[in-house]
Amino acid sequence: MKSFQDITLLPDAEISPYFLWHKVFQQIHLALANKKNVKNRSLIGVDFPGYAAEKKSLGVKLRLIAENEEQLRQIQCEKWLDRLKDYVHICSIRTVPEKISGYACFKNVKPKSNKERLARRRAKRKGESFEQALAHYDTFNEQLCRLPYINMISQSNGHHFRIFIEKQEIKSPQAGLFSCYGLSNTTTVPIF
Repeated sequence: MKSFQDITLLPDAEISPYFLWHKVFQQIHLALANKKNVKNRSLIGVDFPGYAAEKKSLGVKLRLIAENEEQLRQIQCEKWLDRLKDYVHICSIRTVPEKISGYACFKNVKPKSNKERLARRRAKRKGESFEQALAHYDTFNEQLCRLPYINMISQSNGHHFRIFIEKQEIKSPQAGLFSCYGLSNTTTVPIF
């Protein structure tokens, strides 16, 4: 991965950084989905340089990373973020420095939330009654996710959901593709 573009969220007393993350990431997702390949995958990954899991923070910067400058140009992030131009600063496309601190995967983690939701899904999937599915989860202990997240809204059905983001540092680069959120369980981005 040789090229990157930084998008910095600008502080504003009237607008929460969480709200800005939602708006910016929603638009970047649409830009990446607009240029996805036939397997619904993206050539562009994301990095959160200010990521701090212990603080449940993504920081204030989103970094788009691609194999080359042309791939970043094609998604036209300036166009997708035009209505947010008062709240973000978009840097020009630059070359990844030769000296980097390592590699990481930024992945979407789906925590097991509550047994009622899991039971509804199981009942639908297995054709069971809700009560039968709920009985399956009698011993379930709810897991609280302590990872940073971004609130999103599904474009297809309007449902609200959270993307919990985990950073996993990797010793060597792993090539591959990303989701239309720029995330991957296996493909790495350089950290600098």
